[in-house]
Amino acid sequence: MRSRMVFGVGLLIFGTALAALLVSGRTEIRTSADAESPPTALVTVLLPIVVAMVLIRLVPPRLPALPPLTQPDRPALVRQGWALTVIAVVFALLVLVVDLGDWYGLVKVALLLGGSWLALRIWRAPSTGAAAQRAAMPRWAYWLGPVPAILAWGYLLYYSPLAGDRDMSGYEQYDTGILVAAMVITFLTASVAEEIFYRVLLQTRLEALLGRWPAIMATALLFTAMHLSRIGDGPHWEVLATITVWNGGFGLFVGYLWARYRNVWALIVVHGAVNSLALIPVLLH
Repeated sequence: MRSRMVFGVGLLIFGTALAALLVSGRTEIRTSADAESPPTALVTVLLPIVVAMVLIRLVPPRLPALPPLTQPDRPALVRQGWALTVIAVVFALLVLVVDLGDWYGLVKVALLLGGSWLALRIWRAPSTGAAAQRAAMPRWAYWLGPVPAILAWGYLLYYSPLAGDRDMSGYEQYDTGILVAAMVITFLTASVAEEIFYRVLLQTRLEALLGRWPAIMATALLFTAMHLSRIGDGPHWEVLATITVWNGGFGLFVGYLWARYRNVWALIVVHGAVNSLALIPVLLH
């Protein structure tokens, strides 16, 4: 019952956000807090996610699932799951009410990874079963299974005719060294730190407790909440709907990628791509 409720509430939130944008005629949304970043067509955001998730399901059609959680293991994992969820909520509230400025990345890593390390040491629990699921997976599927989905998502979102001609000239005012340094810092504090916390640590435990899709949905919503302070100006409902569709949709995509393949490198590549692929033409200019 609890799992169905989590999934149903999440589905309602995502559906309401998308409907609000469509009904209001918002056909483009901002996918970055950077003032230099151009808006993106809504269909360009949604179609790559849908195509990628279909490919995740089909390549290959059958993969081992997370082993069932035994009853003696549940109490310890419940404590861990709650502790990590509280960390996610605290960080989301912190960045919403406090302007961390240049300290944002450091505070994020300290709270998400440092807090997780402390919580998992205090409330020790047996394995979530992810290691056993990965061990039962064919080696080729672990390494190559995510590739079609990642390539399709990246191509459709950034380089296909659907993506159009994005005007990234606003970034050309910055020195190449500054852009590269910013990309490296973002890669470490977002692509690596966020995926380890939200997918590897949090989602895996929620999957063991709630099941695959309720856990993916809950983690995507917590991932969305972390970004509530990050994207631009405008009516509050529009900002909230935009972040839910963009960041939440991305969270569903990488959450399913993690649930099927348990390949953390695939997560890091995708998250790194979303923060850097659009800038590659600027660096090569």
